Amino acid sequence: MSQNLFTSPADWGVIVINAANERLDAEELLHLALNAADANRHEEAITSLKRALDLSPDDARMHYLLGAEHAQIGLYDRAVEELAKAVELDPKLTTARFQLGLIHLTSGRLEQAERAWAALEDLEPGNTLRLFKTGLLHLARDEFTECSSYLKKGIAANKENPTLNKDMQQILSSIEQRGDTSTSSDAATNNNVQPAPKTARVLTAYRDRSRDKE
Repeated sequence: MSQNLFTSPADWGVIVINAANERLDAEELLHLALNAADANRHEEAITSLKRALDLSPDDARMHYLLGAEHAQIGLYDRAVEELAKAVELDPKLTTARFQLGLIHLTSGRLEQAERAWAALEDLEPGNTLRLFKTGLLHLARDEFTECSSYLKKGIAANKENPTLNKDMQQILSSIEQRGDTSTSSDAATNNNVQPAPKTARVLTAYRDRSRDKE
């Protein structure tokens, strides 16, 4: 007598889910991925996004979300690749551009962050992402007073993304806890500067806490 192909009812469930996913279009898979991401079900989100990209490989939104999911699970190189692809496909996708620069910055790659963020200078002076990126670049140069000022302005201007406000408040709190509220008079201003050790600790701690939070 031949053995059963499936050892438990759970196996049938997997087959049913996979068969259903094969009938979904890219937009449906995108929404499934968003729901999974909101519930911190990263494996499901990544699976749905990869299937969606098989159907619609030039959709910048999907590359952006896949990059965000890779960042959430600590695959930062893959996150950079996907976010860069999203920006290439849609240069106006400013949220992807901001996240790309942020990953570079928290990884100690200031020059790459500046390049990724350069186009944000075209936004209105009071735009949230422009304010945040300006503040973070001040942080990378140990210009803590300016950093705090711009991050606070960005938080006040941001009415659409409370999660991002929490992230920026987290950085502000780290600066205040260290007493880093004065401007460094000899801070470097050229593009070759790297984050100082104290600043690097702030940014690395932010990245690690952002990855671990639920």
